[in-house]
Amino acid sequence: MAIVIDANMTLFAEKLHISSSRMVQEYGLSTIDEIIEAEAAQGNSQAINYAREMYDSPEKLIKIFRLADVENKFTLLQSMDRRTREKVLPMLENEDLVMGLYFFNQDKLLEMLKDVDIEELINVVLDAFPFEQMIQLIPEEYLAQFFQSDKLEKYIIANELKNMPHEVMQRFIEGITGQPYDKVDNPDAMIEGIIALPEDKFKDFISSIDPEVQRQLVFQITQKDQKYLQLFDNQMYVDMLGTLMKNDMIPSMIALEKESLVNMITVLPDDLMSIVAAQVDTKEFAKFLMDDHLDFLKQAMMI
Repeated sequence: MAIVIDANMTLFAEKLHISSSRMVQEYGLSTIDEIIEAEAAQGNSQAINYAREMYDSPEKLIKIFRLADVENKFTLLQSMDRRTREKVLPMLENEDLVMGLYFFNQDKLLEMLKDVDIEELINVVLDAFPFEQMIQLIPEEYLAQFFQSDKLEKYIIANELKNMPHEVMQRFIEGITGQPYDKVDNPDAMIEGIIALPEDKFKDFISSIDPEVQRQLVFQITQKDQKYLQLFDNQMYVDMLGTLMKNDMIPSMIALEKESLVNMITVLPDDLMSIVAAQVDTKEFAKFLMDDHLDFLKQAMMI
């Protein structure tokens, strides 16, 4: 409830450095809340100080300093030192942080993606491409390396080798025998013989077969357990994303964790970072200011 003007108004006017004549002419029977809001809007530092002391709720701070206005938020953020401004970024929704990525050129975005956690990067790629298409984009040299990984056990490959679709199995047998499939005696026994090889020789063999057969095996293995996608490196996934236009790539970066998105936005120059940070929820921003950051209100003189 607003505080109504009373006999102490003269003392109040003096505290705000408002002359008696101006008090009568401009404010008449206005409430103290209304006077403080009006004076703060004109940059009266005494009114700003008074509001800081008197109003201890986010809602009142929002009203007095018009914090719902994005331009006011921007001006206030610009008055902050970089370290303080960066503290605002984690309060943003991931969608707002992603919008800030449009300030970067694509080369810079791809460079930063090289340093994110591989699991996050895979999520971005899976958001950008259908799973089958992503597998098709894997370069041949990476296919061979996949099967040499110490983290991929022989039995995993062997199980998927036996369970390949018939047309792929036919291609596999024809590739290693040089004969039409229907001319090969007992192809099942041939598969069992390959699986019986020692692990190092088995992996060497699988690393040298038809890339399309390798691709099918990678598809089957990673479709069942996506952790095996982590056997490829960041560079390969970054190269995949580099085949897209920037505006097609950025929406998929919503799959990144907030910490990664914040780290990217902090690379922006101060003014661009402030533009992004100004999208912060108004009430959360008011709470942030009340938590030992009210001095920036006076410094900004934004209202």
